[in-house]
Amino acid sequence: MSEHTGANDPKWLDEFEQLANEQLGHGSSCEQVHPIVEQWFNQLMNEDPPESRDSVAQAMACLSTEILYTTPQQLRDILMQHITEDDLALWIEHVLLVGRAFEIALNDGKLDDL
Repeated sequence: MSEHTGANDPKWLDEFEQLANEQLGHGSSCEQVHPIVEQWFNQLMNEDPPESRDSVAQAMACLSTEILYTTPQQLRDILMQHITEDDLALWIEHVLLVGRAFEIALNDGKLDDL
């Protein structure tokens, strides 16, 4: 287990970047992966979001709220100076939706070039 496991530690993704660099060659992971992900993302933004049962959509809204309320207070305070709490929750829900679409694309083989 990594030393960076806390959700409040901004370095918790370091081990994933390190793993990608090990697999793809140091420093090259983003250069190789980013164009594929960018193309997929742009295509996603021009389509309808993935179909969801009503219960899944409700669960994502609830998860967005949970993420919002567990966001470090200092970050939340800064964000709230610029947007409303509802807008922030909606943005978090959007990020979750993109993540769900990404997982679906991975499972469906649409990102096999990664």
